[in-house]
Amino acid sequence: MSERGDVVIIGGGIVGAACAYYLGGADVPALVLERDYPASGTSRACDGLILYSDKLSEAELALARASATLWADLAASLDADLEYNRRGTVVLYETEEGLAAGRRKAAELQLAGVRAEVLDPAGLRALEPNLAPDLAGGVYYPDEAQVDARAATLAMLDAARAMGAVLRGNSEVTGIRLDASGRVCAVTTRDGDVPCRTVVCAAGVWSNEIVRTAGVELPVKPRKGHILVTARAPGLIAHPLLEGSYAASVKSSAEGVQVALVAEMTASDTLLLGSSREFLGYDRTVSPAVVQAIAARAVRFLPGLAQRSIIRSYAGLRPWSPDHLPLVGPVDSVPGLYLAAGHEGAGIGLAPVTGQILAGWIVRDEAPPLAEAVRPGRFPSLMGER
Repeated sequence: MSERGDVVIIGGGIVGAACAYYLGGADVPALVLERDYPASGTSRACDGLILYSDKLSEAELALARASATLWADLAASLDADLEYNRRGTVVLYETEEGLAAGRRKAAELQLAGVRAEVLDPAGLRALEPNLAPDLAGGVYYPDEAQVDARAATLAMLDAARAMGAVLRGNSEVTGIRLDASGRVCAVTTRDGDVPCRTVVCAAGVWSNEIVRTAGVELPVKPRKGHILVTARAPGLIAHPLLEGSYAASVKSSAEGVQVALVAEMTASDTLLLGSSREFLGYDRTVSPAVVQAIAARAVRFLPGLAQRSIIRSYAGLRPWSPDHLPLVGPVDSVPGLYLAAGHEGAGIGLAPVTGQILAGWIVRDEAPPLAEAVRPGRFPSLMGER
């Protein structure tokens, strides 16, 4: 255990790293237990976009904006290159009907203070000349950003360790133990029990398996997604690109596979291409049919990609929650147990605000008003006396 703290964080992905970082900043160093190695799960099998334009509710938008501010602060203050870049994103529309919907969405976000610029075909080509010429237009969101999720996870963990946190890799947590009063007293691992009074479960799609041992059932389940990586294509795109139907695919709870374009240039000039969504349990095998569907969708918007090869593909699991908001805060029915799970595809963007909210709960037993929307007790199975 950490010499100065009694907080265990389960999970060394980007959300667990953010919790450790903000707890460390509040002089509460934590012990981070990771089943494999940092960023070995969902945090390595994703894009790194920090978005407003895909947010589905006022609460989610408020969280995203607060977290985006924190991301800018982290990029400036952490002693590492996060590959953070705030060049904005472009949402693409194939039809006039789609563009009209995009215009309405942009107007709503502008009323909330988000900068957005509606682009006609000429304006779209001026920003992204390699797009297909028959698109109806797009919307440019200049304040959206991207980050390397793996680099950011490692940087926050390094900073947390400099503030006293301890990281243990290859330390799989198999359960949570409660004392006679029903309070957290330890976590169980393959190597034995780790006594503690406070646990933050940030184990992504595996969170439910862990907290179930404490009598808690989460409305969180895995949602599979694929990423393709192209050969180097310098200059092909200048901004991250999203298809207009991307937000609808996020919102949908359909069981079948859904594909919508996401394209993001990396620091090495390769492209990350997505995205797909489907409920297939814990299956992380790569599906050739889904890879082909993502590639075809990408070529539809970027015809030049037809001349590029795919150098690798991989699949990851997003922790889906039914109202598309994460569960962040105390489990009222189990004193000492806190959740930081259920972010689905927003875990990268919302990681800093999640860590800040958790630190507020643990250190001061309070959190800002925007945290109410993500409090676990909004689900009846997690309510209790507190």
